[in-house]
Amino acid sequence: MTTYRSFVDALEALSVTGVERQYTQGPPLGASGVTDCPAQYVRYPSASEAVTTFGAHGGWPTLRAELVILIEPVGQKDAYNNFDDTVDMMDNLTSALQGASCICKSKMWWAMRQAIDTVAGQQYWAVVATVECAG
Repeated sequence: MTTYRSFVDALEALSVTGVERQYTQGPPLGASGVTDCPAQYVRYPSASEAVTTFGAHGGWPTLRAELVILIEPVGQKDAYNNFDDTVDMMDNLTSALQGASCICKSKMWWAMRQAIDTVAGQQYWAVVATVECAG
């Protein structure tokens, strides 16, 4: 079975084309620390699991976490370029996730969106993917 630690570590280590910096142990502590954009981090790990008993079937847990990629601080460049850069990063992240084989033991799926993400009071254009897997 995939542990919570190995799931989060694998997402943190996911190599996404164009990402300059990978943060571990959650988001950067301050906006001044986000100097190498695009930058990625994992947040909000969670899971659900049913216990295996004689009267009920359990199974592998469903692990989930958000993988966030900060593209550019809001107000830098223009909105059109930031929009396009975000859409391009969505393609890059999709390719990385499709090629990932070490994140979990079984099925993996994700939902992705463009967002404005706030780190230490600074807003960033971002891609936010909720990644889920079984096992």
